[in-house]
Amino acid sequence: MPENLILWHIPLKYLTHFPDNVREDYGITSAFCKSLLAKQQVVLTAIPIPDDYERQEGEEDYLFWVTKGNRRLEGGRRLQLETMLCLVDLTMVGDRAGLFIDQLVENDGDFRLPLSAFEQAQALFQAHQAGASRTELRRRTGRTKEQISAGIAAGRISEQTKRAARAMDHVWTLDDIALLSEFDGDDAALARIQQRIDWGHPVAYAVETVRDELAEEAEHDRIIARLEEAGVRVTETRPPEAFLLHTLAHLVDGFDPEPDQHAACAGHGAFFYSYNKTQPEYYCTTPAEHGYAPPEPSNAQAASSSRVDTKPRGDEPSRKIVIEGRNAWPRVGTLRQQWLAEFFQRKTAPKPVLPFVTKMLVEMPGPVRDYLTSSRRSTLYKEFGGPSDVDQALRDASTGQQAMMLLRLIAVAFEHQMTRASQDCKNTWRPDKYSPCSTEDAALWLRFLVNTLGPELGTRALQPYQPAPIEQALIDGTPYRGDVPVDQADVVEESPGEHPATVVLEAGQYSTTARDGRDEDATSDVTVGAENTDAAGQDFEGAEAA
Repeated sequence: MPENLILWHIPLKYLTHFPDNVREDYGITSAFCKSLLAKQQVVLTAIPIPDDYERQEGEEDYLFWVTKGNRRLEGGRRLQLETMLCLVDLTMVGDRAGLFIDQLVENDGDFRLPLSAFEQAQALFQAHQAGASRTELRRRTGRTKEQISAGIAAGRISEQTKRAARAMDHVWTLDDIALLSEFDGDDAALARIQQRIDWGHPVAYAVETVRDELAEEAEHDRIIARLEEAGVRVTETRPPEAFLLHTLAHLVDGFDPEPDQHAACAGHGAFFYSYNKTQPEYYCTTPAEHGYAPPEPSNAQAASSSRVDTKPRGDEPSRKIVIEGRNAWPRVGTLRQQWLAEFFQRKTAPKPVLPFVTKMLVEMPGPVRDYLTSSRRSTLYKEFGGPSDVDQALRDASTGQQAMMLLRLIAVAFEHQMTRASQDCKNTWRPDKYSPCSTEDAALWLRFLVNTLGPELGTRALQPYQPAPIEQALIDGTPYRGDVPVDQADVVEESPGEHPATVVLEAGQYSTTARDGRDEDATSDVTVGAENTDAAGQDFEGAEAA
């Protein structure tokens, strides 16, 4: 090493900040302090204090100014370290202008390029491969157990998957990359994830949705194989001449709509709606063999029903959207609660927490009023890290931590009523259906998490919660229209073969009608002739939409 550069372990009592240091906020965090305790700090740069410097009171013992690493020096003081490793740079003695330029270059974002999430993951993975335990990695980097696990998982993915991820329009985090590990090398699945990310979906939601889709498709294939093994003909759509079995049960006295009872019929078959691939719809193409022969529709009637309306009617969601929403709602509930469990590991409360808690206790919205007193008995309370010994927790808690304890109870109340209280929770996103938590109250909670709490977060430890489309619809107060953006959704026009054209019959007779957009509470494709005043408007209970 050159004579004018000396590497020393210098006692902290001899070190002080360069008096003209321009940094106003050292930004000392617990994670930063942990790295210093692990002796992973970067070497400080110091210069001897000039002899002609006029020392102020309390500065008599200082021998060196720290010119690079003032944040590390401040962290060392807080930790009461005895010494810090310093590079004493004698070349900068007397170069006052150079000291200011060094501060700019050392701390300016234009000159410093932090490691990307992919590079961080590779470093953590290789350190682990080189023998560092997860505990040692936590201690020496100041990261949490979850972050270390995510980093190691992210570091394992192949270069092929990394290239696919980098091609996506997304700023990746370690947690995000780790979610891709189960799809490593699966280009088709990664393409699906990319499409959803391009739509603006959070990565966790995109991954969870693709995971569910792949599981549904695998189950779809198993069901088809089972049907074919049983001798059931499976078609892509419902043939034009086919009647659903539950329809024939209404048209023919004594007809048994159970598929097993109809298996011997030559016209027995099954198909799947595109939005419900795990529920086969059974039909019969030979209704005359069971005593029913529908009359031929007129040309005008056939033409009027040749196009299936899959769009929502007014504010009512279509059957397709109902099924998509019922699948999406529990999915986002799981992801949101996982995020909350991590959030409640915080030791301090963000500023909006106490005002929100106070407002909830004063106004008592439905979920808080109905479930707050039961929150501590909920499994969610444990999942969110709720203390079993409240007295002990209160003795050790700061005011901010006490606010977090109250918020935890309120969070449990909202989340339980939104996702776990009963089967009706699946309707929380629908203003036209009953749910233990109203749409308005669910929106109140989501707006707090996203719009109020979100801007206060964004640290490396925990990113703000990213809402899925069904949650964003509640936040915005707009109807949920599915995950596909409106400007990218294809116009779906199914052939009339899948849904028989309307047949107008004489009074007292039944007719089938194309009803792909039907509500799930009116799932039969049978309606009553308009002239039959005794039964007009009656809906028969058919297959459940979801």
